[in-house]
Amino acid sequence: MSLEYSINDHCIVVTAYGVTPLEEVIMTFERLAADAAFQPPANILFDVRHTEYGPSTEEIEAVVRSLGKLEAFKGSRWATVANPNTLVFGVARMFCCLAESEGFCIEPFSDYEAACDWLREPESEVSS
Repeated sequence: MSLEYSINDHCIVVTAYGVTPLEEVIMTFERLAADAAFQPPANILFDVRHTEYGPSTEEIEAVVRSLGKLEAFKGSRWATVANPNTLVFGVARMFCCLAESEGFCIEPFSDYEAACDWLREPESEVSS
């Protein structure tokens, strides 16, 4: 799998394709955190609609732990988007639940535009 990211005005979009090794996921987010264009806190959309990979619970926990250690992501809001009724959507929901335990504000979505709309909402509306 490969991961790529783009930074635009309202959010950062990280897109996954195919099957990505755990190390690549972690390295991509570390690279993003170090990118001079990255301005925390940020709205981050993790788009996994183009993958069918279902990592193990242990792999998801390792990614969440690694992200939790990166200060650049503290205070950022995250949305995951995956195709509904798929293993990947279930994995995205698990990722969200585990990330919440690390203090992330994160929500799973099956609709890309709904995820973008949620990220654009003022934080006070998201929290309520």
